[in-house]
Amino acid sequence: MARKRVLLIDDQAGIRALFREIFGVFGCDVVEAGNGDEGVKVASECAPDIIFLDMKMPGLSGIETLRILRRDKEVGVPVVLVTAYQEADMISEAERLGVAARLVKPFDVAELCGLMRALTNPFPLQVAGM
Repeated sequence: MARKRVLLIDDQAGIRALFREIFGVFGCDVVEAGNGDEGVKVASECAPDIIFLDMKMPGLSGIETLRILRRDKEVGVPVVLVTAYQEADMISEAERLGVAARLVKPFDVAELCGLMRALTNPFPLQVAGM
């Protein structure tokens, strides 16, 4: 099976390092961007399978970045919104733009791992006789 390419767009280096370590456990290739503008550019160059997108960043916000990604060729790529904010209008706009999931900071590593399992393994393990 081909390795999944994950694009991580987040302005915090510590968050990117944590995600990079976890994604490595899942055998994913990780491409990083430190802001929305860079993320849009990298997305067009690397053809990611999954995008993790921080909502609050300097420059383009996560929603603005998501609008551009959806307008461009990354329409079908699953996007996971990573945010510490629960603003109803922001969440509703993100849902309208088709986010696959939201990961709320602070998050549990087990929660992130579960999300990665769901996104990287489209066929859940079925055990006969159970």
